[in-house]
Amino acid sequence: MVSFFVHQPVFTQNEDIYLFIDSTTIIGKITENQIFTSPTNIDYTLQCNSIYQGDTTSRQQLLFLVNAKDILSKKTGLVYQNDSKTIQYITRNSIFYLGDHPLDEENEDLLSIVIKNDSLYHVFSGIDGNHIGTIEGRFTNQVQIVAAAHMYIKHYQLDDQVNVIMSSLTQNNNSGGLAYMRPANEYLPYYEWVWDGKVLKPAWGYRPDDEWSFDGKYIKPLWSADPQTEWIWDGGTLKPFWDAGVEQQWIWKDNMLKPFWDSNPDLQWIFEEPYLRPMWSFDPTKQWVIEGDFPLPLMALIALGKADR
Repeated sequence: MVSFFVHQPVFTQNEDIYLFIDSTTIIGKITENQIFTSPTNIDYTLQCNSIYQGDTTSRQQLLFLVNAKDILSKKTGLVYQNDSKTIQYITRNSIFYLGDHPLDEENEDLLSIVIKNDSLYHVFSGIDGNHIGTIEGRFTNQVQIVAAAHMYIKHYQLDDQVNVIMSSLTQNNNSGGLAYMRPANEYLPYYEWVWDGKVLKPAWGYRPDDEWSFDGKYIKPLWSADPQTEWIWDGGTLKPFWDAGVEQQWIWKDNMLKPFWDSNPDLQWIFEEPYLRPMWSFDPTKQWVIEGDFPLPLMALIALGKADR
């Protein structure tokens, strides 16, 4: 990669921040509230605790929301995706981790930023510990630090590398008798589920509202006694416990999941081990992969969007 910038001393009046990957190559320059990847190309715009894609602060281009007081300290910081709920990065002790709690500090480490002085920082890969960059300039807020780290993460595809590691660990966990259901074609930890024979819950993170018990007949939220949230399974039909109408009922037959009341093929699913997919769609983004002995009614609960409340 060729540097787009002529490097000036860091103690200039505007105190630009330069992101180096070697002694001459710069992948970005932070000038106040904007990140340039060439003299005319603005990749990100920073405003308050928000990071936007491009030269805009339009809500549609919101990328991250930063909740952190001191990233380069022992305090924990959170970087949310644009839905304000999903955690993209967790920061602690100057380290950026991928994804939500609980942390796997050994395997989810993306990078660390080490302070040399108030205008010089070294960046190290969390994958192999190698020195991958040097930051020259003085940070004036936490959002600038997050944006700089994100630039290195995407440049070296550190998030993709961590995803591969975590996906491999998930597959290895099957040897412990657990069953998993996850999107088939990309690692999306928020949408990955685990079944231990008694409880269905998200495989990653702490989301007690999305934990379900299943005894072979009744599917109940683990932390709620509200009968209107319960489902019942009779061996072939999945239906709400509180609603006797057929509109909310689904049946499994010959490895096909379909509405009880509607023969519309667009609403049908087919299970061809290990994949569960819409009957008339081969869109890879809508497919699930099943690993282990996963109950059919719980597959339906997830695929139909009922498990994630």
